Amino acid sequence: MNRGGWLDIRFRIHLLFWAVIGVSVLTGHFLEVITLFVIVLIHELGHVAMARELGWRVHEVQLLPFGGVATVENSYATDPMDEIVVALAGPFMNVVMMAASYLFWYTGVWTEDWSRFFLVSNATIALFNLLPIWPLDGGRIVLGVLCCFLSYRQAAIVSMTGSTLLAGILVGVSGFDLKLNLIIIGLYLLAMNIQAFVRFPYQFFRFLVEKYGRRQEETNVQAIRVRPEETVLAVSHKLRRGRSHLFYVQGAGLLAEEQLLHALLFEQKHDAAVGKLL
Repeated sequence: MNRGGWLDIRFRIHLLFWAVIGVSVLTGHFLEVITLFVIVLIHELGHVAMARELGWRVHEVQLLPFGGVATVENSYATDPMDEIVVALAGPFMNVVMMAASYLFWYTGVWTEDWSRFFLVSNATIALFNLLPIWPLDGGRIVLGVLCCFLSYRQAAIVSMTGSTLLAGILVGVSGFDLKLNLIIIGLYLLAMNIQAFVRFPYQFFRFLVEKYGRRQEETNVQAIRVRPEETVLAVSHKLRRGRSHLFYVQGAGLLAEEQLLHALLFEQKHDAAVGKLL
């Protein structure tokens, strides 16, 4: 990997990226390939700009042989609509570039063939990224929408399950048509989703930690009724993104979200009944 820093953002270029560039030079398609990577970079910078506008910490932007990905931190416990807006910012940049290609063609700056290539490339990248497979933009949008109606844990599991199935279907369909590039991308997405399942306990812990740190900022309070014998860990599975919670423990009283998270994160009372916290 090649690394660099700009505005506190780390840029990484995969080693296979240079192999793709080498092949493009040998086959006479260097200009087209480098243009595709510039389009991908601008797409990712759209995510970066919107994430920073919302106060998210952008960790890195990585260019892969078949695309790119922007990694952000401190985003697990944010409002689901923020997730959706950040995800849409990338395809929005493709739409802007599509409009620019038409403008350059109309004014005679670009030839019709080059303008068509630039427009089709942007449309292809935008539409592919909107596939409902995590970590593509479409998968992030699906997760954000699910988080509007379900607890974070439920939404994440449903999203990962659907993404894994769709990635497997992509591999199968691409294999049937012998499309090597889509097979490789599908296998990468499948591996990413399997890894997400394995890492989800850690990711859920990150969600709880970030939620505890944001408790003073959240004003959208949701009341949830729970049984006194339910464990602290089980009740934490009901927590949702972008909201704070007030738990009504039947026959015992009210339990604030802060109390629940403190018992879970700092007192190690995972298996304790919530009724005993009152």
